[in-house]
Amino acid sequence: MSQSYPAGDSGNSLKWAVLIALLINLPLLLVLLFSDVGSEPVLFLIMIVPFTISGLIVYSSYAAGRMNYTLGEDELRVSFPLSPLRVSYPEIRCAGKVETNLRFRLFGGSLPGAYWGVFTTSSLGNAQVYATKYRGEFVLLELVNGEKILVSPREPDAFLDALRKKTVFVASTQTKMVEPRLHLRLATVQVAVVAIAWLTLVFYVASVYPGLPEIIPVHFGFNGVPNRYGSKSELLALVAVSAIFPSLNTVFAVKFGKYNEVLTVFLSIIFLLAVGLFVLAVKQMLQAI
Repeated sequence: MSQSYPAGDSGNSLKWAVLIALLINLPLLLVLLFSDVGSEPVLFLIMIVPFTISGLIVYSSYAAGRMNYTLGEDELRVSFPLSPLRVSYPEIRCAGKVETNLRFRLFGGSLPGAYWGVFTTSSLGNAQVYATKYRGEFVLLELVNGEKILVSPREPDAFLDALRKKTVFVASTQTKMVEPRLHLRLATVQVAVVAIAWLTLVFYVASVYPGLPEIIPVHFGFNGVPNRYGSKSELLALVAVSAIFPSLNTVFAVKFGKYNEVLTVFLSIIFLLAVGLFVLAVKQMLQAI
């Protein structure tokens, strides 16, 4: 029989998340409302990235307010759509209450009332966190491989009593933190997809560059009309700048992808959109010649 324990009150996290989303998007919305945008597709596609990020912020806070820790027949499940967790009872070595503070986020998200991902802590080293607060009393789950998990059930004593009935814990001892296994296949595919998208841009520019005139449009107004012309070498500079995105994606996927499959996919979407914006910018420059 499964038992579900809700996370502690997340307070006004959703209201704060909406406010942050508005602060991110309001300047761009004002540009769209009070400028002659017309049907220019590039500007609307530029909005995709901040809209996606702000949407994730709002959804994260919404999901954190409905986070549950479920004790099933064979495993503990953390119900959090962006980063669900399943831990079988034999993996849990000990559990108990602990006072600590979350410090630096290594990977994941941190909003008022919503903390999830990998954090450094004031007293426990690194830990995976699925909580609605950043300091105070948490329930600490220590796994047999040394990994630590912090959760914040609304009724910690009831949660611990029910958990102890599911399994038997041995005494807690200090062990060296063991990093979770890297999802090599997912990370490799993710890096390859973003890299291929960028290489497609490079090959396209390389194929058309020799036939371009020496002077081309390099900047456009909000209405899509060129307002500055320059050397075609600026096109190469634009492509060189775009290399930042597949490079950052590789670092994030390899370093942090092992912690969260869902966010690894999310990162690929963000970086593919970023590369796509450079593709559209190049296409606009070439069409205006």
